[in-house]
Amino acid sequence: MTATAGVWAATGTWALLGMHASWTDLRHAVIGRRACWTAGIVIAAALGATALALGDPGRYLRTLISAAAVLAATEVLYRLRPDAMGYGDIRLIIVNSLLLSWWGAAWPWWALAAGTVAAWPQAAVTAIRHGRHAEVRCAPALAIGAALVLGTRLATVGPIP
Repeated sequence: MTATAGVWAATGTWALLGMHASWTDLRHAVIGRRACWTAGIVIAAALGATALALGDPGRYLRTLISAAAVLAATEVLYRLRPDAMGYGDIRLIIVNSLLLSWWGAAWPWWALAAGTVAAWPQAAVTAIRHGRHAEVRCAPALAIGAALVLGTRLATVGPIP
């Protein structure tokens, strides 16, 4: 497997997860634990193989550390306000972060910010229609935010930064 094939495999796996999570979140208000963790394992393995093919295991370690930072922050926020967001959304954020950390520590945060901005219109409409404490389905917005950042990274620097 060439180095770029590993990144493309990780990207394809993430795209399938993003579509699946968005669909199930919109239809059933659920983001599957098994789907997220399976995709996360495949992405981690593909990026690990890519780092080994490049002869740069440090890149993989930096990717894992960057994703772990997002995991820690979202876990703390979830524990402080568990009613604000479902844990399926947290799992999706973690998998998004795992993929985007490949390009650097800042990119998962940019994806999270873009996903938050993408969720605002839906959140505003939902709040107007159903009240301030109504549930907002975040998976599509989180997937859109990650896709925007992923697209810009692939277009500007390619699969191997």
